[in-house]
Amino acid sequence: MNYYVLFCQSLKIEKLYHTFNLKKDTEAFIPRMERYIRSKDKIVIQNMFPGYLFIKTKMNQTEFDTLLLLMKEERDGVIRELKKEEVSALTKEEIKLLDILLNKQYLLVMSKGYKVNGRTKIIEGPLKKLEEHIVAVDKKSHEAVLNIEFLNKKLKAGIEMQNKEV
Repeated sequence: MNYYVLFCQSLKIEKLYHTFNLKKDTEAFIPRMERYIRSKDKIVIQNMFPGYLFIKTKMNQTEFDTLLLLMKEERDGVIRELKKEEVSALTKEEIKLLDILLNKQYLLVMSKGYKVNGRTKIIEGPLKKLEEHIVAVDKKSHEAVLNIEFLNKKLKAGIEMQNKEV
């Protein structure tokens, strides 16, 4: 299975999401994450990568490029396909990372953890498998920063810090 990433106009991303999901052999998804909004004191769901649409398909690069070309008006809103070295498919490592982070609804849920000897210990959630990659935790914004880059940005994930092990 290949994963391709399209950079899209934000106002048209939902329409493109539905368009690709109606196509045979493609599954589009928008990775989302639970995020704590301090001013409202509640958790909301936001896009992890605003403006990016992910496509899962068995198509190779040439077949996917051809599909995009044939879509003409249907692809209105696609700004560009993310490509590196002429290949836009995510690497196996990037796909594995998404599989660890996202649940079946492509949502990154909040993890739970606590500090022990200056290190963050995760007791629940997707960050459990990535604990050693946590480089900073902001308790106020309920956010963990990982030393992993994805789409040229340091990865951030929601975390609820507790005082001690439960």
